[in-house]
Amino acid sequence: MKILKFLLPLSLVFCLTGCLDIDENIEVKKDGSGQLAMDMDMSQMVEMLQQYVGKDELAKKGMDKMDTTIFMKDIVDTLSSLSAEKKALLRPGSVHIKMNLDEKVFKTHMQFPFSSLDNLQKLYGAMSDGSLGSTQLFKGMTPGGQDGAGAGPSPDINQFNGIYDFTCKDGSMNKKLNQDKWKALTNDPQLAQMKQAGQMGVEILYTTTIKFPRPIKKVDNALAKLSEDKKTVTIKYNLVDVFDHPEQFGYSIEY
Repeated sequence: MKILKFLLPLSLVFCLTGCLDIDENIEVKKDGSGQLAMDMDMSQMVEMLQQYVGKDELAKKGMDKMDTTIFMKDIVDTLSSLSAEKKALLRPGSVHIKMNLDEKVFKTHMQFPFSSLDNLQKLYGAMSDGSLGSTQLFKGMTPGGQDGAGAGPSPDINQFNGIYDFTCKDGSMNKKLNQDKWKALTNDPQLAQMKQAGQMGVEILYTTTIKFPRPIKKVDNALAKLSEDKKTVTIKYNLVDVFDHPEQFGYSIEY
């Protein structure tokens, strides 16, 4: 997993110079169990990665091609910053990484099953509060990087989700802007560059798709699109627009 050492310093730079596609998928079954998944397409990052590290050097380290799955049960116990409850929530999850430099492919797929809506709420919180952002995850995967001792915080895509309070129960799901968290985010000097990037036309395309076991009765987000059977809602937006209209990317759904 040596390649992960290079991803952190590149991730913010990439967000400022290219286009990133993120797909968040939540599926809720009749009994309240289901799966939370996150797909990130960073294929446009390949050329930058080659320039930053060098194609020959990547090939020498065996990182020119990668198609591997990392199971969270092998990682969470190395992260002492996680509580026992969070470790239990995250342990069943996995992260799949696919990279092919010649084909300019770089994608990741994270999936986390949950046994109840209460656990989904806790799981979403754990993935959004910084305790398991890409920074912590990559440190846990990198030899000698357990908990990233001595390293400072780094900007993380999940910090944007962290400005919302996510709640769910049978019949409803809500994602509402937390004004205190929003203020703290806008005061973060490391993330000020993201706002500048948005003014330069950079796009981070974020799609949220939620599948429910029953038809949706009501959704208050103007960007929301319902499937024909009204059991699936899709919301698409440019993540950098969150700086100007953060409240527009929350939602309240009844089903």
